[in-house]
Amino acid sequence: MTHKQIFDYIVVGSGSAGGQLAARLTESGQHQVLLLEGGASHKRDLMVSMPAGWGALSYSKKHSWGHMTEPERWAGGRRMMMPRGKILGGSSSINGMIYIRGHRHDYADWVSAGADGWGWNNLLPYFVRTEDQQRIRNKYHGQGGPLHVADLPSVHPITQAMILAAQQAGLEHVDDFNDGTARGVGTLQVNVRDGKRSSIAVNAIEPAMKRGNLNIITRAMVLRITTENGHATGVEYRIGDGPLQWAAARCEVLLCAGAIHSPQLLMLSGMGPAQHLRDQGIAVVADLPGVGANLQDHCCVPMSWRLRPGISSMNARFQGFGLVSSVLRYLLTRQGPMTSPPAEFGGYLKTDPSLPYNDVQVFGLPVTGDPDAQINKDRPPTPDSFDGITLAPYQVRPFSRGSVRLRLPDVNVHPVIRMNYLDDERDRRALLWALRFLRDMATKPALAELIQSEIRPGFEVQTDSQWLDWLAPHLTTGYHPVGTCRMGRVDDAMAVVTPDLKVRGIQGLRVIDASVMPNVICGNTNATSVVIGDKGADLVLGQTLLNPIED
Repeated sequence: MTHKQIFDYIVVGSGSAGGQLAARLTESGQHQVLLLEGGASHKRDLMVSMPAGWGALSYSKKHSWGHMTEPERWAGGRRMMMPRGKILGGSSSINGMIYIRGHRHDYADWVSAGADGWGWNNLLPYFVRTEDQQRIRNKYHGQGGPLHVADLPSVHPITQAMILAAQQAGLEHVDDFNDGTARGVGTLQVNVRDGKRSSIAVNAIEPAMKRGNLNIITRAMVLRITTENGHATGVEYRIGDGPLQWAAARCEVLLCAGAIHSPQLLMLSGMGPAQHLRDQGIAVVADLPGVGANLQDHCCVPMSWRLRPGISSMNARFQGFGLVSSVLRYLLTRQGPMTSPPAEFGGYLKTDPSLPYNDVQVFGLPVTGDPDAQINKDRPPTPDSFDGITLAPYQVRPFSRGSVRLRLPDVNVHPVIRMNYLDDERDRRALLWALRFLRDMATKPALAELIQSEIRPGFEVQTDSQWLDWLAPHLTTGYHPVGTCRMGRVDDAMAVVTPDLKVRGIQGLRVIDASVMPNVICGNTNATSVVIGDKGADLVLGQTLLNPIED
């Protein structure tokens, strides 16, 4: 082992939460901070900066860790991709760039689960502080933060037809999904600035790099958190195939490796379900049965329609000479199809009137892809040769729960990931309701005049069993795993961290990332992860928390 390095704080993981946390900790210049990232830099990488590159990044071994689930029952026994960012900025450097906060009741449920101080009104000032909103001016939004939030650079006419069809189906048109109500339909706002991805790497980490007290090491694989007498003392890590190194923390070790890697690293360090650790030959430092439990994610099933002759979608712009033209246009102007996020149309549905929130999120785009080119292969879907549209429902508050467990006591061996998508019958019922709603929405005049036929699944699919048989090979992740180190009260045996994000039973160690969420939110998780990092910085530094904003 090489000589010891000493820092005030060690941040493990540079993603949405960790990158924001490290930037905040270095603001005063008083603390020496080490930020360890397992991937490489985000700079000078066209696929990262070009918004439409998101589709390829999930399949890239350079940019994603390449996790796979265990065989999923309701996905036809398939092992499913679980992309996680392997790059400075973490998943904020490979995600779909959609800015969503969820529903206020999501956070009320956090409080009910024991996460005192994490309600909607408590977190709203952090959403405001971390936002750089380009259009909306009211108490729900802010300017100057690291999340550049803007309207789409352009909106396809078919997207406008989707919105009108949704209104004809009884949904409300809204111009803001982020006031805590998560309702209605409209166009999405995205983290894109001047035609480029606007990530935590660009807007938080890069400015912090100019400070002399931030030390960043990329390609650094953390092997374990070291402890002594119940106190976290530092981390062991290795850069590539280099020698084992140890960094010591004067104050705290801050684990921000995400919902897959954070529980893996805790377990490798002796913190987790005691019997599982013993089975792996790992000495138990703290018996924490909740580590790796409570895994949640959104799952998605895209539906597709073929358009009438003469009606143009964007398919031709993403293949052949059309793709070459789109890329050249982007390189010259930072405009055109390559600035597209994974969705332009957004919406919310309520499948059960008794729910206090809308439990399905819908994404739509005037693009279709051949799913047979994607399933069990290592490349993104191939655009269809004809013009078409996609509508995809996400069941955003799943009842199903999965887990992360060690496969071997080795950080380089991917853990065992069981998502258990749709295991709870309520999740299947909600997803089927949403699929049928979207089928009906496509028959409304605004879309019916554009559509030639439903091609995925096609009208031969009618019964519940037919729908389930059809969706099994097409079910995909929503890219939003959370919950594996969840917050709770100090006397909650399944809580991994208390509301101050401290690991139960261990001093000098916190988890600050999406894994602490007691439940997944009604929407994309990036904005909330950044807020966790931002509020986490206040907790670590002992600063006065921002005053709640009351509705």
